Amino acid sequence: MEMSTLWIVIGIVLVIGEMLTGGFFLLFIALGAFAGALASSLGAPFFAQALVCAVIAVAGGLLLRKPIQARLMKTMVVEGDVGKEIHVDQQMPPHQQTRITYQGTSWLATNLDSDALKVGDRAVIVGVDGNILLIRKIH
Repeated sequence: MEMSTLWIVIGIVLVIGEMLTGGFFLLFIALGAFAGALASSLGAPFFAQALVCAVIAVAGGLLLRKPIQARLMKTMVVEGDVGKEIHVDQQMPPHQQTRITYQGTSWLATNLDSDALKVGDRAVIVGVDGNILLIRKIH
């Protein structure tokens, strides 16, 4: 297998991983891998390919991650979810953040109650802080 093909496969796997996580870290590493593939196709030695990959990944992550996240979060209408009920799928300590599943996607959520939420409890979204759902148990 040619090195450029390997870089492309790595990039595609990272893009798929990004779709599953949504943290925008893997996306920039994938872009670095695609840049490494380009360097490979231009005949650069492996060290240069890896250096191009690293520079693109780090620069993109440091310079572009926050602006892209902020822009995407502005377009998401998460506030429309306030008042919707969710079923807790894992234990949530009081006043702590935990990953939950909401509408088929993984979200960070903060339990605003002073009691822990248990698996199977019903909760309601009472607010949104950036991309973090703020929830309380339904009594």
